[in-house]
Amino acid sequence: MKKLFFIAILILIGNSINAQTNKGLCSVEVSDISKAISFNYLLGYTVTFKNNTKKTVDGIYWKVYYYNNANELIESDNSSFNSTNIIDPISPGHTKTLARSPRVKGASVVIVKITKVHFTDGTSCN
Repeated sequence: MKKLFFIAILILIGNSINAQTNKGLCSVEVSDISKAISFNYLLGYTVTFKNNTKKTVDGIYWKVYYYNNANELIESDNSSFNSTNIIDPISPGHTKTLARSPRVKGASVVIVKITKVHFTDGTSCN
């Protein structure tokens, strides 16, 4: 009985560790996240994406999760990056840092999981 309890605890710990990990997709990775917190509000965050492919990336779509200090999910949201005439795409081997301002009360941890990557040649990966 004690062994089953110990295994269950290990599984729960493993799941919570995996739940709070930034995830890349198709050789595009989340290389850094910085956040601005004031008066118990997450005012904003910046996320840096690195293009490790041989193609130019013109779109990244991701889901962002906001957790408090007790590892409890507060909320989640979808966001994206799309290059335009003003915003350059991400060339192979380069990075791009993007800022977002979600204003989430009680959030202290930001986790980003890429859900889709679009390339300038018209192909995508998800």
